[in-house]
Amino acid sequence: MEVPEFETTNNFIRIPKTFRNSETGKLFSNCLVCEKYLLNEGTPYVIEKAVKQHHEVKVKEVIFEYAMCMECVVVMNNALSNESRERIQNYFAENTNLEYRSEELLKHKSLRTNRWVSHCLIKKTPISKSPEYQLVAQCDGKYMVFTAMPFALSMEAMGEISSLLSAKSLGEMDDFIGRYFTGPPEVSEILKKRLILV
Repeated sequence: MEVPEFETTNNFIRIPKTFRNSETGKLFSNCLVCEKYLLNEGTPYVIEKAVKQHHEVKVKEVIFEYAMCMECVVVMNNALSNESRERIQNYFAENTNLEYRSEELLKHKSLRTNRWVSHCLIKKTPISKSPEYQLVAQCDGKYMVFTAMPFALSMEAMGEISSLLSAKSLGEMDDFIGRYFTGPPEVSEILKKRLILV
């Protein structure tokens, strides 16, 4: 997906619990990659997290979560092959209209996070039904901004997106995971399938 320009808008709220660190409950304060401090006003960044739902015991488990400044997002996005970027851009263009969605939600002055992330952006299915899902938000300092984001992606949509990645892009993803995420091999396998850099 092409990285949208960070837009200036009056549609913002303090970053809600959904997009805070799941272990500490605090705001993400630094970029995962360059460690830039993110909580100053005028500092654009993205928060991404993936959640696994154990429906049988009604438990949610955060698989990974991080914040990344927009400069690093652009660098990571550019590291993907042209082929992968084009495929992903086409996939989003064919399956959703981010501008229309934002206009419709904002028309009703809806700045409630759950209205924006309750259904998969692509499949329009309830996130509550998906075994895994991913959340993405656009932030500025201590605020979450309502533009093309926030949105949620179901496990089905994430699988389709990851299948669009070329061998070069998969290699870049492997390098990224190895550099910034630790844990047992099974976690790495989950990350390879689920990590979608916006």
